[in-house]
Amino acid sequence: MNPVHAQPLIRRRGLKIFLGVGGILFLFAVTALHAFPGLFAKFDDPARLGVTVQILTTNGFTLRWAEKIAASNQAGFDLVFVHGSPGGAGVWATQFQTLATNADLFAYDRPGFGKSKPVLTQPHLQMQVDALMALLAGATTNKVLLVGHSYGSPIALLATLEHPEKIRGALLIGGDVDPAQEKPFWVQYFFGWRGTSWLLPRALRQCNREMLTVRADLAAMQKQLPQLAVPVVMLHGDHDPLVPVENVAWLEQQLGALGKTNLFAKIILPGVNHFIPWEHPAEVERALRQLDQMTSPRH
Repeated sequence: MNPVHAQPLIRRRGLKIFLGVGGILFLFAVTALHAFPGLFAKFDDPARLGVTVQILTTNGFTLRWAEKIAASNQAGFDLVFVHGSPGGAGVWATQFQTLATNADLFAYDRPGFGKSKPVLTQPHLQMQVDALMALLAGATTNKVLLVGHSYGSPIALLATLEHPEKIRGALLIGGDVDPAQEKPFWVQYFFGWRGTSWLLPRALRQCNREMLTVRADLAAMQKQLPQLAVPVVMLHGDHDPLVPVENVAWLEQQLGALGKTNLFAKIILPGVNHFIPWEHPAEVERALRQLDQMTSPRH
């Protein structure tokens, strides 16, 4: 074959091989993404909590939730756990099994995850707060301590700012509160487009949408910090690769400037990552005791 004619043929074959291998890798990546939520579905399932799972339909929400009644049947308060993104009520299984408290325990699937609805929710903190308050109105009887992990933390904080008559304090674990710390990767924007978002399974799609909109939500919430009227404790690992520990210093500075240092406490765990609720449950319990002390009448 004439070398002049062979060059285009080689290039065409090379392009076909490149497109073929690229297509296979793309299909593999999409398949892996859709398999990923299935691997964690049991971990998120509220059946892991070992209590009856219930459904509450109210105010436009359908919420799957679970409750563990205090052994004394005379709970002094209610503990309500708010999972991150993605996730489900089942991530709090360790707390339901080991936490020593006289509180009733509640955990739920946030709208957009698990069996709660609406399924494809608008990714805004305020909508999640509205869902949380609908649950509290329909399921809880006592004043509430909120426990939020990761994206559940700003939900808990915003609810605390807006509803101090119902919520007596909040524990934020690995929580993102500083808008400046939210820096999505380019690939998140790629999967955030309408034409490509379908490549992600529902839980990851909703998670990605929340991560792309949370910066604006946090900036709006910052303006409400002067409303804080009940204590907040932040529990964070200084080796958290997902939510920088600088979030703690930011909230401390913000509340200090507002003269609200008496309503803030922090626990920084050296060498600890983002997954504190299931890797360091004793630290969660310690932080809850501190929050309980801050919210007691003598304080």
